[in-house]
Amino acid sequence: MLSDLTYREAQIWTQTEYPAFVSIHYFETSNPDKKHVTSKIKTTEASGYTANFLLTKIEPNRNYTYAIEVDGELSSEKHTFNSLNYYYEKEPPPDVKIAILGSHYAVEPEFEPPYRKLGGGYGIFESVYETQPDLVLWAGNTAHLRKSDIDSQNGYFKRYSYARSFVQPKELLAEIPNLGIWSYNDYGINGSGKEMPLKQTAKKAFSTFWPKSALVAHQEAFCYTHKISDVELFFLDVQSQRKTHISTDSKVAILGKEQIEWLKDALITSTANFKIIVSGAPILNPSKEEKNLSFAEDEKQYLLELLKTHKIPGLFFVSGGSYKGELTRISHSTHYNFFDLTVGPSTAMPLDEDNELNFFRIPGTNTFEQQYTILEIKGDEEDRFLKMQIFSLAGLELWSRTIKASELLVYE
Repeated sequence: MLSDLTYREAQIWTQTEYPAFVSIHYFETSNPDKKHVTSKIKTTEASGYTANFLLTKIEPNRNYTYAIEVDGELSSEKHTFNSLNYYYEKEPPPDVKIAILGSHYAVEPEFEPPYRKLGGGYGIFESVYETQPDLVLWAGNTAHLRKSDIDSQNGYFKRYSYARSFVQPKELLAEIPNLGIWSYNDYGINGSGKEMPLKQTAKKAFSTFWPKSALVAHQEAFCYTHKISDVELFFLDVQSQRKTHISTDSKVAILGKEQIEWLKDALITSTANFKIIVSGAPILNPSKEEKNLSFAEDEKQYLLELLKTHKIPGLFFVSGGSYKGELTRISHSTHYNFFDLTVGPSTAMPLDEDNELNFFRIPGTNTFEQQYTILEIKGDEEDRFLKMQIFSLAGLELWSRTIKASELLVYE
């Protein structure tokens, strides 16, 4: 899997079936005689037989080819990827296409409840690959842990491995950068948070299968940023800082004050035209369900007031961890509107009906079927816009909306 991509580095994640010494051979596709080889990494049971390689001989605006060597044998299977387009002060920002996947459930027969179908429709990955996105986002519930998986590190690793094996074609993972954030079914016991007994095991498992070098080092939360063209993504951890069982000296929290302060500072210093905040739980949905940020109402209001007070332009929210899709809009008299695109499930089964009272939902955007989203940022330099399209398992467009960059500006 292409697990990260910056202007002058790339990361490749791989997994073996047994302990092995692994390395990556790679070269610029137009110059195959100049090959580079990473250092060998030994995959072990303690790391789920995974390895994440840093490719340091990467330069912008080029195409690269790579192959994997296992125990001295170089695979004949090759994959290619494009490095990022370095456009600054040379040309307008390039258009960007981002595919967004919702909850993923890999059916494992011996663990499934009788007479219930919890997952299916795995052909959706082929549909996503055919759109040829520049980036794939997994917006929470990437492995869908069950009770059998959350009482040991081996349980976590086995479930993550099994879930990833369902992603076909391989090229979707191997040739396009894939980034993920967790939601409650990636973490552990439902309703658990900051004090969960196996919290460190959960974090190790997720970061093993979703490695990201740019994690914020001083943060306990699993948060990070990623840049592509004139877009910067800010990934929020809605699990490990969660405190929903309160006492007399504490308040309900989901993000935690430290993570909110980090987000504020990161947004203020960002120069991106579009600042997309990605989380594994709906941010703007007003329903006080425990999975929504509104469950911690004081924290939510504190966050939104910070964003308005600092007059940060270009904000857009993407949220996962849901079994239905919708677009939520909060209107302000003194600020531009906030939008939260909640992504419905991709291979997990959707809800049959909606019991949430989301009176900020935009009519016509409520969807109850397996789906994926294509988010495009495009247009002339002075007329950029964000277009979202939601597609069904069959590839039919369910709905679409367009938001201009000029609609996300603060006017004095």
